Amino acid sequence: MKLGEAHNLILHEKNLTIKNGQSDNTWYFFHNHIYGAAEIAKVIADLAQMNTKRAYFCALLHDIGKIREQKEQRFHGVIGYEMLKDKDEHIACACLVHSFPFNQLEDFTHIQKALFNKINDYQMLSDFINKHPLDDYDLLVQLADGLANAYGLVSIEERVEEYAHRHGIEIPFSMLYALNELKKYFDKKIGCDIYTLFSRIKNKNVFIPVLDDFQKAAG
Repeated sequence: MKLGEAHNLILHEKNLTIKNGQSDNTWYFFHNHIYGAAEIAKVIADLAQMNTKRAYFCALLHDIGKIREQKEQRFHGVIGYEMLKDKDEHIACACLVHSFPFNQLEDFTHIQKALFNKINDYQMLSDFINKHPLDDYDLLVQLADGLANAYGLVSIEERVEEYAHRHGIEIPFSMLYALNELKKYFDKKIGCDIYTLFSRIKNKNVFIPVLDDFQKAAG
C-alpha cells in the first residue's frame, strides 16, 4: 500500500463522520490515536530490524473500521478486515486481531457486547485466529494500540485507565497484564525500555490537524 492510498482511506472515513452528523471538531480524537500508534510502531520496528513501512501502515489503519462501527453495529476489527482484505492481507489481519493480545479470544458471552451480539462475526474471528498464528507485526500493532490514545502517546496504565473510564467499567487487569507482557517482549527484542523511545518521536502529543495537506500529497 502507498502512503497516498492510506491517507485517502482515512480522509474518506473523516468525510463519512461528517456525513453521519458527527462534529468535525471530534475528528482529532481518532486521528491522534492512529497516528500515535503508527509512529511508535515505526520506531520500534526500526530498532527490531522489522519492515518499518509494513509496521507503520498496519498500525495506521488498524482502526479504519471504527468510524462505521456504530452505524453498522458490527465490531470494527471485522469491518476493517473486510475493507482491506483484498488490498493488503497484512493490514487486514492487523485490523482483525489488534484487540486480542496474543490471540487470546474470550468466550462469546464475555465479549458479545463488543461484537454487537454477532455470533457469526465471532465465529469468523475465532476461525481466523486458529488458522493464522500471530507474527511480530500483529503483536507490534497490539502493543502500539495500547500506547496511544486520543491525546497521543501514553503509558499502558494511562491507556487502560482511559479505556475503562470510556466504557464505564473497572480497570480490566487482564488487558493491563497482556499489554505489559507485549511491552516486555519488545523491550527485550530492541534491547531497551520502549518508554525511552517516546522522546525520539517528533511529538509525544500527536495533534496533527493537517489532513488537508495529506489530501494534497495524495493527489
